[in-house]
This record gives sequence, structure tokens and C-alpha cells, in this order.
Amino acid sequence: MSQLASPRYLARLLMRRLPMILLVIVIGLPAALVFALLQPKIYEARATLQIEAPQVTEQLAGSGTMTISNDNQLDLIQQKLTSRDNLMLIIEKYDLFAGLPGPEMRLGMFRDAITIIKLVDPSQAFRMDVMPSGLSIAVRLGDPQVAADVANDLVDSILVEAQSRSEGRASRALSFFVAEEARVGDQMVQLERELATFKEENVDSLPEALASQQTRLTRLVETQLEIDQQLISLQTSSTRLREDDLNRQTNLLQQQRDLISLNIRQIEDALAKAPEVERQLSALDRRLSQLSTEYTLITTRRAEAAMSQLLESQQSTERFEILESAIPPENAVSTSRKKIALAGAFLVIVVAVGGALALETINGTIRTASQLEDQLGIRAVIVVPNLTATRAKTQRPSGRLGSAGIRMGTGLFRRIKGRAQAVSRAIPLDRLSAAFARMTSGLKLVRQ
Repeated sequence: MSQLASPRYLARLLMRRLPMILLVIVIGLPAALVFALLQPKIYEARATLQIEAPQVTEQLAGSGTMTISNDNQLDLIQQKLTSRDNLMLIIEKYDLFAGLPGPEMRLGMFRDAITIIKLVDPSQAFRMDVMPSGLSIAVRLGDPQVAADVANDLVDSILVEAQSRSEGRASRALSFFVAEEARVGDQMVQLERELATFKEENVDSLPEALASQQTRLTRLVETQLEIDQQLISLQTSSTRLREDDLNRQTNLLQQQRDLISLNIRQIEDALAKAPEVERQLSALDRRLSQLSTEYTLITTRRAEAAMSQLLESQQSTERFEILESAIPPENAVSTSRKKIALAGAFLVIVVAVGGALALETINGTIRTASQLEDQLGIRAVIVVPNLTATRAKTQRPSGRLGSAGIRMGTGLFRRIKGRAQAVSRAIPLDRLSAAFARMTSGLKLVRQ
């Protein structure tokens, strides 16, 4: 549509579509103004927390004083802070978003109004293990005072939750290690009793008694050989002794031999059980050694947990401090209503003019000779102006200017009539009819 590039054509197009443009503007401008006035003002209140380093280092206080990193601790606190129950308490306390129908919608709007950002060193932001040094809490609401109060309430909740978690963690750790110390201590006492009973029952088979048992066995065997020799001597000298004396001595030696044989069997049994006794004794000793090591470690950790609890009570460990409290903001952070109204007015004008251009583009009417040549490839011979509009303008004269226009028009008509009569005498009638026919066909093609 090359004709759209012509300023004259655009001006005439806008004049033709002026009623529609005015209608869109008359309807759109008030609607844009009402929309801008209905937009609520949003105020943002911001508070900042700082994570202070512990006054007593981990090396001095023990490993029990720092068990959770700052990042993980902030994640846990943020999850607790933005939980449904906690947020609903704040909503009910300040009666937030009272115009919304249901609690779920109020909860969603309140969550969208809260922004929690971890503060990190910009020079270390690229590192994956960077620890945050603070926390920024921003609340956006329609009332500046309520926004500041809610932000400060969230800050207080974070401080209370952080302190409660630290103290609770230290207290739970201390309780755990105290209970473990008592449990392991009881196991050690029970195992020591079991070990003492085992040694008492297997005193002859203990590793430390094996040497004495071997010596005792050798002596008993030698004594048994001596008794056997005495018995043999009695049998060979039986003719020189009375029968009663012989029987008495033989019985006595036989009893001694039986007693020695019993002791030898007992010692041999004890020596045979020695490897198994040694194995069980080693197992009991290992268990006792493990419990002793565990007991020592638990005692050390219990002392560290007690120190951690003491430091928490004295606030000497890592803690949160309020760096900036939230104050009621003076200016709204939402877009200015004036800017919204101006943007709406500009949009309405663009829609109106664009709609006019769109309608003109859709309409296939040919209005100019250039349109005829561009669209159909036909050059117009004659272009007749819109006589109706011209006549309407001439029929509305007023005063002296109207009378002068009438007189000038009458004189011009007389001169044209005289010329036409002269031409009619000079040109034959058939040529005049053919020219009139060509002019009529041109008028059908071109309509202004």
C-alpha cells in the first residue's frame, strides 16, 4: 500500500475514519484513567540481618560448637518461617488481604509479597561453597506501616528460631552424650563382671597359668612314677612283710596314685581347654577395649557439648544480629498512576489509529488514480472530483462572502457555456458523442 506513505492520503484517511477514532478515544481514555486510579500503591519495607562470627573458635571450643553451616541453617529457618501455619498466624494477626475469598488465596498472596535473599560477598559469589554473611527480608504491602511491622515480625521470628535451634541443638547433643556415656558405662561394668566370672571359672586354663600348670603336671607325673616304683618294691618284698602291713601300704600308695592321676587328668583337661579359653578371653578383652575407647570418645564429646551449651547461654557462638530494622517507606515502589494513565492514553490512541488503518486496508475501494494504477495496472484518463461535496460546500454561503461566491460561480458558468457552444459548432456531433462515451467509461472506473 504505497498510498499510505503519502501524508495527504493519510490525512484524508484519518478524516474519513474520524468518527470511529473519536469513539475509541472517548471510550478508551476514561477506561485507562479508571484503570490507573484503581491500581493500588505498593510499599516495600526491608530489614537486614547479619550473621556474626563466633567469639570462641571451633578449635578452642571443640567440634561440637559448629555442627551446621550458615547456608543450611538459613535454609532450615526459611522453611520454618514460610510454613503455612506460621504465615497464617501473621495473616490473622495483621488481617492481611481481608478482601480475598479464601485462606489459600490469602496465603499465596502473602508468600508472593515476601522476599528473602541471602547476602554473600560479591567477590565470592561464583564459589559453590560460599557462606552467606546475612539475610535480607523484604515485604510488599499496600500499607507502609503494616509492611514495616510485618518485616520486623519476620525478623523477630528468625532471631527466635535461630536462638531456639542453637540452644536446642546444644541441649539435645549434651543429653545424647550423657545418655550414651551412661549406657556405655553400664555395658563396661557388665562386661567386666562377665570377664571376672569367666576367669574365675577357667582359672586353670588362663594363659598366665599355663606355665605353672605345666610345672605342676611334670611334678605329678614324677610323683606318680615314684609311687609306681614303691608299689613294685612292695610286691617284690612281700615275703618279708606281714600280709596286713603289705595290704595297708599297698592301699595307701594306691590311693596316692589315684589322687595324683586325678590331678593329672584335671591339669590335662585344663591345658586342653586353654586355646578356647584364650580365644574367648581375647574376645572379651577386645569388647572391653572397644567400650573403653568409645567411652573415652563419648566423654570428650560430652564435655564439648557442655561447653557448647555454655557458650550458647552466653551468646559467644555464631548468632544473628539485626543490622537494619524495617521502617515505614515514604514512597511507593509500584508504578506511578500518572505513568499508567499516560501509557493507557498512548495505547488507546495507537489502537484507534491502528484500527482505522486496518479497516482502510481491509476495505478494497479504489479512491485515487494512483490506487487504480497500482492495483489494476490501468492508467486513468480523466479524474472527476467529488461534485457532491463541492456542491454541498457552495450551498452553504453566508453573508457577503456567500453572495460573492455565487456571483463568481454564475459568471464562470456563463463563460464555460459560451465556450461549449463554440466548440459544438466546430466539432461534428458524432465525434462529440464518441468523446462523451469515452469520458463516461472513465468515470465508471475512477470514483472519487
